[in-house]
Amino acid sequence: MRPSPLKEADITRQIRDVLKWLKIPHRKIWQGPMSGRGIADIIGCLPPHGKYFAIEVKRPGEKPTKWQREFLREMEQAGGIAVVAHCIEDVMEGLGLEGMKFGPLFEKRAAQ
Repeated sequence: MRPSPLKEADITRQIRDVLKWLKIPHRKIWQGPMSGRGIADIIGCLPPHGKYFAIEVKRPGEKPTKWQREFLREMEQAGGIAVVAHCIEDVMEGLGLEGMKFGPLFEKRAAQ
């Protein structure tokens, strides 16, 4: 299988741009020796009811590790939303926001 030209950082940036545009509070979790094993790449709180979400970003064709799957399962069991995202559409569907249009947001970015 040929690797996707999209990098995980590109997908993460697209996701964060949309979350910022929608004013959905979130944070990018930077992995390092002190971070918890398997913690998702993006965590946040979905308004208006404060539902917690965790997004694990992966390049197309890639799958979460055992530790990442465990973290996402724990979040779902606690009542949160867990999403494995290969693209922005995965996030929109996972957060229940599918059908929203973001063309102008990405057109503006491409023009910069």
